Amino acid sequence: MNSTPSPSPIDVFVHNAPAADWQVWAAFAPLLAATVAALIAAAALWQKRRADNRAEWWRRAQWALDSALDEKAEKQEVGLAVLEALNTSKLAGPEEAQILEEAWRKPLQEGEATLDLLSEMPDNGESEDSKEVDP
Repeated sequence: MNSTPSPSPIDVFVHNAPAADWQVWAAFAPLLAATVAALIAAAALWQKRRADNRAEWWRRAQWALDSALDEKAEKQEVGLAVLEALNTSKLAGPEEAQILEEAWRKPLQEGEATLDLLSEMPDNGESEDSKEVDP
């Protein structure tokens, strides 16, 4: 068997030169990119959460508007109370607040008109339909 000679040593020279400015900045590039990506992701999550909350607010407002215009007085009262609570929510913007204000104005005006009609009716227990007319 022939033995192979060992390789000859290689001389390695290390030069200690200062790093160039672009090399220093390039070392921080991955950290900078990760930070920007994290900020964008956080902003997207915040925006999605806010949009989901506003969508849920609007779903509740639709229910309250439907209830406020219902024929049953109890359901109207609950609907108007919910509309008032929703109007004070942070999720209600100026447009939504104006929509809710207009929405509960009509039932309240109708209620006032009904009260006005009731005060004009005779209080003797007889309705005008039950009076007999002499020919």
